[in-house]
Amino acid sequence: MHPLPDSSDDPPDSGLIARVQAGDVEAFTPLVKRHLPSLRAFVALRMPVAHVADEIAHETFVFAFRNVQRFDLVQPLRPWLRAIASNLVLHELRRYGREQTNLSRFAQAEVQVWSTAAARPVSDESIYLEQCLRDLPENLRRLVQDRYEQEQSTEEIAGRWGRTLEWVRVTLFRVRKRLRECVELKMEEDGYAR
Repeated sequence: MHPLPDSSDDPPDSGLIARVQAGDVEAFTPLVKRHLPSLRAFVALRMPVAHVADEIAHETFVFAFRNVQRFDLVQPLRPWLRAIASNLVLHELRRYGREQTNLSRFAQAEVQVWSTAAARPVSDESIYLEQCLRDLPENLRRLVQDRYEQEQSTEEIAGRWGRTLEWVRVTLFRVRKRLRECVELKMEEDGYAR
């Protein structure tokens, strides 16, 4: 699909970019308004998380503005913006991959910790865990119930709670740590060695 021709009231991209290159920073605003919807759609197809797509689209325009002097006025703007966005998407996907690897390693370490703890008397530890769960604020107790009793995925919880996936994962991590520390403290108080 080809872009519609510019009307006489709407200066071409090259004219606006030339003005920006000459120091008229206000001339960049119509470029953003003109290209943001298609750029955001382009990014959203590659990065379907809405807030990430918005961030990458924003970063694309920031990068383009900072590097506008390097832009060749003979070339169309849209492919340049898409090339910038593609690089930012690739960077984000790599970052996400590293994060998932780290989360997986952390989960394995947590399993190891809890496996070691499984050697302790289960009845005592479960009693302590129940006490610690009761001490949690209501919203955190519900989060634990949704994840571990209802066996909902973090994606399902994020959707139902209207939170980001990262918020759910980080909050669950903090709650597990809090519960582990609470159980260990109660066991220590009752004379169990770690």
